[in-house]
Amino acid sequence: MTKSLPTKSLFLVLFIVLSSSIVKAQDTAMINNKTKILESLKADKAETEKKILAIQGEIDALKPVKKWKIGGYAALNMNQAGFVNWAQGGVNSVSITMLGNAYANYHFKKWSWNNSFDGSWGMLYANKRLRKNEDRFELNSKGGFAVVNKLDVAALARMNTQFTPTYNYTSNNGKYPLTSYFAAPAYLNIALGADYKPTNYFSLFISPAAGKFTFVTADPNIAEWNYGVDTGKIMRKEFGASLRATFKKDIVKNITLWTQLDLFNNFTDKDKGNRKNIDVDWQVRLDMKINKYLSANVYTQLIYDHNTKIDVNSNKKDAAGIALPSDLRQSRVQFREALGVSISYKFSSKD
Repeated sequence: MTKSLPTKSLFLVLFIVLSSSIVKAQDTAMINNKTKILESLKADKAETEKKILAIQGEIDALKPVKKWKIGGYAALNMNQAGFVNWAQGGVNSVSITMLGNAYANYHFKKWSWNNSFDGSWGMLYANKRLRKNEDRFELNSKGGFAVVNKLDVAALARMNTQFTPTYNYTSNNGKYPLTSYFAAPAYLNIALGADYKPTNYFSLFISPAAGKFTFVTADPNIAEWNYGVDTGKIMRKEFGASLRATFKKDIVKNITLWTQLDLFNNFTDKDKGNRKNIDVDWQVRLDMKINKYLSANVYTQLIYDHNTKIDVNSNKKDAAGIALPSDLRQSRVQFREALGVSISYKFSSKD
């Protein structure tokens, strides 16, 4: 019995090794078979995807080319402030502003034509008085032809004014002089140049040939010289160079930053000293989406136009309490800002 044990052990080991080899060989054969089937399916999938793309391309080619994209938004912006026994003081006020934007953009092959309208109008109620506190009317149009990648030869036009009359509410005598109304003043900028668009959210338009026209209706109630127009005239013409830089991008989720900088230099001014002055119009808007219909926004605009004069002594007095002359007008940086929560609605054409 003791002599036969090694022989049985040897047979057992050989049986185990042989069985393992057979199982391994079967597994290898099965893997190779499954691999061939997988490769065949992949090849069929790739061929099917090619056919799908080809058929989709044929379908797209049969569809009419969508050359226009149309859209915009409308919003109602509301602000309210209330004070009861507030030691530091304050004025109860309510303001409502209507905002609107619409665009119609054309693109076909190398041609593009972008058009937009931006408007806002609002009222403020405070100290038992109702007055206008926001009024903006702006039209923009830019047409271009692509000459090389990301670079267009383009023409740009911009017109801005206001909707309704504006009065000088700083007057102390209870009478509010008329200062402006629709088309008094109105500004028209026309330029021809190059439009560089390295990305879909930034563009830089540069023009060596730009015209700026300031219009003021012939109205004795409007001081045309406040807007750089000679006394008795209704228009001021300027020729020079211009630049427009535009940026619009979602900087984080649900927050969009839009900013536009317009510069203009008049190198034909009769006063050679003014030829170094550059007109600036810089707008910034931050849109924060809360839900489908509710949003918050911040808007600022900075303007410097050397030809627009501001009454810097309005309602000011000297050390003796004597009113300073109210006709001291100087060029000044103009700035405005608006912050509010809006009920808004957006619309756009389908792609």
